[in-house]
Amino acid sequence: MDSISSIAAWTPTTTATSTSLKSVATTAESALESSLSKALHSLTGHTSTMMRNDYVSASRAIRGAQASLSIISAEQVLATATAESVKVQATEVMWNSTQNLDDLAWEENIYGIRHLTRPGNIFFLVAFSITLLWYTLIFIKSRYWWFNIAFFCGAALEFLGFLGRVLSFSDMTSFSYYVMQMVTLTIAPAFTMGGIYFLLGQLVIIHGRQFSALKPLWYAYIFIACDIVSLFIQAAGGGIASSATSSNTSTDGGTHTMIAGIVFQAVSMSVYVSLWFIFIWRIYFPKTSTYSQYAMDKVDQHQMLKPGLKNFLKLFFNTKASAEYKKTVLEPYYNPKYSDIRQRSLYNYFPLAVTCAIIAIFVRCIYRVVELAQGFRGYLITHEVYIMCLDAAMLVIALYVFIPFHPYIVFGSSNIIRLGDIKGNVDEKVDAEEMYLTNIDENTVESISVDPVSIENRGGETDGK
Repeated sequence: MDSISSIAAWTPTTTATSTSLKSVATTAESALESSLSKALHSLTGHTSTMMRNDYVSASRAIRGAQASLSIISAEQVLATATAESVKVQATEVMWNSTQNLDDLAWEENIYGIRHLTRPGNIFFLVAFSITLLWYTLIFIKSRYWWFNIAFFCGAALEFLGFLGRVLSFSDMTSFSYYVMQMVTLTIAPAFTMGGIYFLLGQLVIIHGRQFSALKPLWYAYIFIACDIVSLFIQAAGGGIASSATSSNTSTDGGTHTMIAGIVFQAVSMSVYVSLWFIFIWRIYFPKTSTYSQYAMDKVDQHQMLKPGLKNFLKLFFNTKASAEYKKTVLEPYYNPKYSDIRQRSLYNYFPLAVTCAIIAIFVRCIYRVVELAQGFRGYLITHEVYIMCLDAAMLVIALYVFIPFHPYIVFGSSNIIRLGDIKGNVDEKVDAEEMYLTNIDENTVESISVDPVSIENRGGETDGK
């Protein structure tokens, strides 16, 4: 009973430098007295068997009801008092009760932030709503189904996450809004990366399988599987943390599980980034000894750029000189079946765009690891500037990059590289004569001796078949 009395008589242990005295309507007095009575009865009747969460809830109800009733009583005294000493005493009661209610509200604040940043959260809500609209429309228009589904889900989850934060403006104690934003913002990047994984497989087809360390579809199979495992681990951790938060117990177990999931995602992304740059390096610096005799005859080996970081960056950023180099020197080494895609205006900038998106999501992933390692009351998670810059802004970059660089725009509406085509190795089934003639410069066509009769006869035999 002593502990119950101390709770009921709770007063601030520190004095604030300033405060705005709260006012409580007298019409709430009856409800407050009823709430206080029920909470006290709950504590006195179940002190030995009460669950921790129920005990905390009852104690907070007592503190809140007592502080509110004290304010009502003090206001009534001030309304009739004439003596200055009485007014001072009543004002002091209101001051302490106001501090009591403020501190109680802070304890119930799930975010650990006094006030969520309205401009920042509204800005990102609008930004992600635009991406959601774009990926909805492009989903209807284009046939890049896997990419569209993945990016639509990523944009939708980011939108819902910031919707949850905006809804929390009016009630930062709402557990449902908090979980809504925490879960969606945590898993959204996995969907975005799922779309990007598939792009590397398509670029392998467009340039040639010889440049890739893995089969085209393995990039999607392996890394999407890794993301699914990561999502399950993070979801399990989120569930444990949410349960702990709702029951007012330690969230360490859930936090550590979520960290494990995000670390696993970061490791798999690191491997993917390595494979991505290996592929880009190979298409910029092909090993001539492993390619067709035609490509070697077509290109003056002295024109080949020496492999190195400086030359890589020139090709990567597609300077004017490097664009011409790709067209005249590197083109014969690539799969001629998709030469029309490689000649499109945005294509040579596509690796740069994809890399920007990958790096942005990777930065966000590393940030999340450090953030969760500090816990749900750590420095990073309770200072929104880091969430805005290292989380939200990174996903804005990743999603907005693929508005102008959507495969539908970069590859062309008619150039659809289907999953079945990749599985069936359609890109490798190119007639030898077509491979040869496609890469011959127009100025050299007349110098090649071809027997027109033999070509005509071969055509007739084909028709006969």
